[in-house]
Amino acid sequence: MLKVVEYAPVIIVVMGFFIAYKIFVTPQQLTELKSELIEYIADHYVSDKTYRENHRNLQEQLALIHQDINDVKNLLIQKRGD
Repeated sequence: MLKVVEYAPVIIVVMGFFIAYKIFVTPQQLTELKSELIEYIADHYVSDKTYRENHRNLQEQLALIHQDINDVKNLLIQKRGD
């Protein structure tokens, strides 16, 4: 019992710290934070499926551009030889 009384001020200060800095949260607070986080993610990030689809489309466009550049290069080489 003397140990409890001896450490009581420290325990009170630690509990006050926990309460002041909101270390412990309620399930309601977690639910609110979760909904805010989901909204933030939806507004600021793109889904993996959308990213992969756009990346694939970009790769296809780059391949077409590369092919067009090669065609123009071949035409220029052919005209130069004539």
